[in-house]
Amino acid sequence: MSTLSHDIIKRRKPMKGVLAMPLSMTLEPVQKQQLTQHLIQQMNLLQMTSEELDAFVAREVEQNPLLDFPEERETWREEGPEWRRMHLRARDPSDDPPSSPVENAHALEMTLEAFLDDQIGCLSLSPLEARLAYFIAGTLDPSGYWREDPVAVAERFDATEEVVLAVLQQVQHLEPCGVAARSLKECLLMQLAQQKGDTSLAQKIIEEGLDDLARNRIPQLASRFNVTKEAILAARDLIRSLNPKPGTAFSEAGPVEFLHEDAFVKTTEKGLKITLSTSYGRTLVINKGYLSILDHSDRPKVKEYLKKELKRAKELQALLKSREDTLAVVLDALATHQERFFRYGPGHKVPLKLADLADDTGFAISTISRALSHKVIACRWGAYPADAFLVGTAAKASEEKGTETTDEALELALQSLIDDEDKHHPLSDQTLCDKLNAMGIPVARRTVNKYRTKLGIPGKSARKVW
Repeated sequence: MSTLSHDIIKRRKPMKGVLAMPLSMTLEPVQKQQLTQHLIQQMNLLQMTSEELDAFVAREVEQNPLLDFPEERETWREEGPEWRRMHLRARDPSDDPPSSPVENAHALEMTLEAFLDDQIGCLSLSPLEARLAYFIAGTLDPSGYWREDPVAVAERFDATEEVVLAVLQQVQHLEPCGVAARSLKECLLMQLAQQKGDTSLAQKIIEEGLDDLARNRIPQLASRFNVTKEAILAARDLIRSLNPKPGTAFSEAGPVEFLHEDAFVKTTEKGLKITLSTSYGRTLVINKGYLSILDHSDRPKVKEYLKKELKRAKELQALLKSREDTLAVVLDALATHQERFFRYGPGHKVPLKLADLADDTGFAISTISRALSHKVIACRWGAYPADAFLVGTAAKASEEKGTETTDEALELALQSLIDDEDKHHPLSDQTLCDKLNAMGIPVARRTVNKYRTKLGIPGKSARKVW
């Protein structure tokens, strides 16, 4: 917000021996950039998600007696012998009582730590060993590995390193197999020890040739261990059947975070229909009871307090309305640019920048950025972060195609070529580059390598099927 202020300029008294200047006072208009509290709150509200906004409004309603939510209407309908209450507003399904323990057993998710704690309780351990075992179970990473330093743990529990390693070995014998390993090799070898039959070749590969196996160097492994390629492939299949991350089968501690959409885009024959997520802010009302007290009270302090809170309530309503209007304009512009995606699905996004939306809406780029920050847009193709629709250009327009190629389109084209290749003779990056150019997507070989790596697709030799 620009404000015009007047700065008073005073001239200092000249020093001795310096030519005296007459003292004077002048007023000069100076333009300054100043953010008011109202503008700061407006920006903060704009970048909130629907969940954050609901929590913020709930706190304001709790603090301000003039703010209230509309009364929750109820309807009733009969279902057999029971009457069931139905709310017009959204209701949490977890409020319903479980129908049976068997049907709802999946709702009780167990963490890896809790699973191990139950098994540790059945072991014959001394008090010190039990404390160490529970500590190890509680310090595993999400993959089920133990990354702590045994020496530091021994000092912490006033024990020897040998005792810590002995307890660790007992934890490693618990389920799931491979848990509490300190490296990938140790994890795989622990699981391999539980396999039946001859596993000596697989053990040698894990101990000495795991990097070559990851790079699919089958002939080199066969030559190193003096066996046939078929034997290496059989050992590889056995190693692939092992679980390199035994802890991922369990849920992580803490509540499950659900994705909450801020807007939904629906395609119709007439165009796109954008619906903002219903939130408290759209149904916030002024409490009529306190308005009546304000009108009829003869107590000055009460009237002064209610007037102040009424002003705050109306300001909040105006801020929420401004937020909703801004979001509606920005999301409408975004959906208009990406209409092909909402109609035809992934692979049909067009290049789009914040500056394009700023030109369309008349808002500043910073306002557009806040409006899209942490927002989720849902459509029939799924739910996407709003900034996922800000698409860069991966390749310039070709003479045949005439349009620029987005990052998404290049990734889909590259993925399609690799999916359709002969796995016995996979395509090199240069061949992929030539095929993309033939499709009207002018790219260099280094660009192909960049996007292939981004997609997590290994190189030619690692994709080869022997």
